[in-house]
Amino acid sequence: MTTSRIILTTSKISILDIDDEAESAVSSLPPCKLKWRQKQLWVLPVQKNEQHYLPPLQSQSWLSNCLQRSSVGLVCIDPNVGETGLRVWTNACEQAKKKAVLRVPFNSELSSREKLFRSRLKRMMDSSLAALLLLILSPVLLGLMLLIAIVSPGPVFSRQWRAGERGKLFQVIKFRTEGIHKGKVTSKMTHFGKWLRQYCLDGLPQLVNVLRGEMSLVGPRPWKLDEVIRMTQEERRQLRLLPGMIRLHQEDMRSHVFGSQSTPVL
Repeated sequence: MTTSRIILTTSKISILDIDDEAESAVSSLPPCKLKWRQKQLWVLPVQKNEQHYLPPLQSQSWLSNCLQRSSVGLVCIDPNVGETGLRVWTNACEQAKKKAVLRVPFNSELSSREKLFRSRLKRMMDSSLAALLLLILSPVLLGLMLLIAIVSPGPVFSRQWRAGERGKLFQVIKFRTEGIHKGKVTSKMTHFGKWLRQYCLDGLPQLVNVLRGEMSLVGPRPWKLDEVIRMTQEERRQLRLLPGMIRLHQEDMRSHVFGSQSTPVL
C-alpha cells in the first residue's frame, strides 16, 4: 500500500476524488481537500478552480487502511463536506482507531479558567453519578437486555454518530428499538421498542457515554450529523458545548434551525 503512505505523510494540500466505479461504494462521496498539520489531518471541502487530485478513493476500507498505516493521530472534518462525507470519514476513523472531530468555530466565552474548572468539576460529578446509577440500575438494564434479545433476536444496542463537546464525534449508545429483517436493522419499531421509547428507557445505556466523558447527565441534546451540515457557521458554535443525556428544556437554537419543538427525553 505504497500509495496510502505517500498520501498520508505528505505535508502538501491535495484533493481527494472518486472514480465512477467506486462512486456507489461510497455513496457519491464529494471531493475533499486534505491538509496536514503535524500529526493532524484536516478534511476540507473543495473550492472552485482547485485542480490537484489524488488517486481515486476505491472504498471506505481502502481509506481506513490508509489512515491506519499513517502517523495521523487526529482527523478534523469540516461539516461542509456533506453528510455522506461525514459518515464515510467518521466510519473510516473508527475502523482505523483514529480520533475524529468536527471543525467548529472558536468560542472565547468557553475559554476562561473559571469555566474550565467548573467544567472539569461537573465532569467528575457526572462520571461518579453515572457509575453509581449503572450499579443501582444494573438489574433493570440486564432485564431489558434479556427481553430485547427474546422479543427481537439481534444486536441489543444501537449506535449512532453524534457531535459532542468541541466537535468531538462519538457514538451514542441506546437500546435497539427497531426490528431485524434478514440480519439488518429496519426502520420499523417493535412493540417492545415502542414501550421503551414511551417510558424513555431506550436511553439508559447512555450512562456509558456519560462515564466515558462524552456526555453529561443534563445538557443540550447531542446533534446528529444531518443536523450539523444544515447549521450556519455561527450556529456551529453550539457544537463546543458538552451534550447531555437528559435535557430539561428544548434548546432555542434547535427550534430556530429546524423549526420544531420536542419534549424532554433521554
